[in-house]
Amino acid sequence: MICCYETEHYVFHFLENSLAARDIGTIAAEQEKSYEKICGLLNVRFPRKINYWLYESPDVVGRYFCDGEPCNGLAIDSETGDEIGTVASLSGKDEDRFTVEPFSVHAVYEERIKCIGEHEDTHVIMSQICPEPVSSFLAEGIAMFMDGTWWGRENRLWAREFRENGELIDTAEVICIDQDQFYDLESVKTYPVGGAWTEFIAERFGMDKFLRLYCSENPDRDAKEIFGKSLSELHEMFAEWLV
Repeated sequence: MICCYETEHYVFHFLENSLAARDIGTIAAEQEKSYEKICGLLNVRFPRKINYWLYESPDVVGRYFCDGEPCNGLAIDSETGDEIGTVASLSGKDEDRFTVEPFSVHAVYEERIKCIGEHEDTHVIMSQICPEPVSSFLAEGIAMFMDGTWWGRENRLWAREFRENGELIDTAEVICIDQDQFYDLESVKTYPVGGAWTEFIAERFGMDKFLRLYCSENPDRDAKEIFGKSLSELHEMFAEWLV
């Protein structure tokens, strides 16, 4: 049976007698804290409550959203996505079915994987600033910046290690590739680097300029106007910042 728990900015949905049911007070407090952090840094408010669906298995999430591949979490961050209207189930069973709505988060919460925090919520809230960003690197970068870590380790430390090992991705190139190309790359080399790059930009130039690039239809063209630097020059500065 699906249970609900409502807070100021969320409606949480979870299975009766699940780990999420046991921890729902803690989960809700964590997400409200995340919401205030995200909205404070972006200077934006989300106009409705976010529906947060808590699953017990990556396999169940993947069945409905990721072509059968296990998935820890994702955000429905628009009103027109292909997933909207899908009939999903928190358990995979008919009695726990529901219809997927816009601006919702679908995340695993079990003993090993607890997909809560800022990441998916950032995608939803960012839709108020730019509904369809052209750069997946920038979209994941801002979410990772809000997270601060990848598998418990700071984004900047991951990026520094890649730089030292000669494995740092060229952010000037990755910012400009399309969505399919981006998600074909190794996430361990794109996600934390995206978070670190966003931190660098916010620290050196301010969040407002990052958001201008995020909303640009042509980041490669517009970077010079926004920052006074090309994407390649920003990458060189980023690599030096990591030292």
